[in-house]
Amino acid sequence: MAIITFWNDGTQETGQTISLISAATQLAVETKYKILVMNTKYNDISMEDCFWNTIGNKEKLNFKEEGKTDVGTGIQGLAKAVMSNRTAPEIVTNYTKVIFKNKLELLTDRFVEEEEDYLATRAMYKDMIRIANKYYDLIFIDLEGPLSDKDVLSVLGISNVIVPTVTQSLRSITNYMELRKEQTIFNEQNSMTLIGRYDKNSKYNEKNVARHVGVGTAYGVPYSTLLFESCHEGQVADYFIKFRKEKATESNGLVVHSVRNFTKTLIELLQLLQMNV
Repeated sequence: MAIITFWNDGTQETGQTISLISAATQLAVETKYKILVMNTKYNDISMEDCFWNTIGNKEKLNFKEEGKTDVGTGIQGLAKAVMSNRTAPEIVTNYTKVIFKNKLELLTDRFVEEEEDYLATRAMYKDMIRIANKYYDLIFIDLEGPLSDKDVLSVLGISNVIVPTVTQSLRSITNYMELRKEQTIFNEQNSMTLIGRYDKNSKYNEKNVARHVGVGTAYGVPYSTLLFESCHEGQVADYFIKFRKEKATESNGLVVHSVRNFTKTLIELLQLLQMNV
């Protein structure tokens, strides 16, 4: 039962969502963990696009599954339940969209009409995540925003592992390096630096980024045209099932291999942290 938060400050696109979805899906395909993926972005449907082809479908996705109670939808519905003290951990699954039964679920809001409603719900992320953490083995949170934002900081504060995401640009890497000097939250032993849309031919490779930033290891999720397309056509699950046995010398096999290396280290880190509690 662990909280893993992928984070960037929101000033640039780092490929964070695709990296997070890749990690969660690979684990769901290859392990027995019960996983929740949580989207915290305002009116963002990129996660839904990864698993369902909603293009041309003007109707909202139906979050009510067979056997579930008609209690509202998504994060806003869960927030209302928390406010009304209906906080049993298993209630969270009433507000999710199932990807793999008993293995992978998505908690999100497709459309929030008023931004103030989003902000009110956002203030409750910490409570919702803590409740969900009692039910799921792993919770992956897609989070962005400045550390001056108290809601961002509160989620990072309860996370077992923080995954700051950067790009292979000198500005992105240097900004993160400076942030590590200012913020002790990233100097702990529970952070893993991740490079999104990774190109192994860049001079900003994993080893050089790690050395520049001042961390032991940096991890890259390689860019793949097919993975990118899969993330926009509802085919991510099929992608990781199809290429899970492909050799790492092949382009898509390399993606799966790299993601598997990251998640293997992530699980080992979580186990180490639990031993030290």
